[in-house]
Amino acid sequence: MFELRGYGQLPYNIYFPKEYDGRKEYPLVFFLHGAGERGVDNKAQLTHIAPILASEDNQNKYPSILVFPQCPTNDYWASVDRRNNQWNYSDDDRPTAAGLKAEKLLLELIENYKIDKKRVYVSGLSMGGFGTYSIISRMPEKVAAAIAICGGANVKTAEQFKNIPLQIFHGGNDEVVPVTLSRNLAKQLDSLSASYAYTEYPNLGHDIWNKVYEDPNTLAWLFSQQKSQH
Repeated sequence: MFELRGYGQLPYNIYFPKEYDGRKEYPLVFFLHGAGERGVDNKAQLTHIAPILASEDNQNKYPSILVFPQCPTNDYWASVDRRNNQWNYSDDDRPTAAGLKAEKLLLELIENYKIDKKRVYVSGLSMGGFGTYSIISRMPEKVAAAIAICGGANVKTAEQFKNIPLQIFHGGNDEVVPVTLSRNLAKQLDSLSASYAYTEYPNLGHDIWNKVYEDPNTLAWLFSQQKSQH
């Protein structure tokens, strides 16, 4: 359990490679779940992608530290207003309480565990896709690469993460999070000559995340990314 003074607690699960002994550095994957997995049981956030990332096969190929925080039921990873079927972002990009706790948790993990600082990865699905964009826009210097699935972002923030290798995925028939959010962000990233790729599944809806992560190319790409040293 992580606690940020003045903001409360944030449950999280952490997975270590079998060989982890506190001496060798490992990549970190920081994964943000969707709205349906919010709560305080510290279990629901492990429903979808955790079994794929933590599978014996994938851990043998890509030994890494995996972290899955859980957002409270009444909060979101990113500040977005969905009233009246409109998706509106605050201009100041102020984080939610849960989003801020996630950022501080990520910093604590980098500081306190043997993590390869050149290979810190952030990913998320749906609400966690929004959270992924929020983190990389506010902490671009910490993140080596990101994967956002069926999320969205304030296109004004794209300038802040244009240099982070990014994979965006969305279903063309998504009835939960409009595909236009990813399309608009992709257009903005194009205009910035950003380092990104956009994949749209034209005949699929919202729940595309297993398809994304069961594709061996997804993790092969992610773990090949390294933060350049300046």
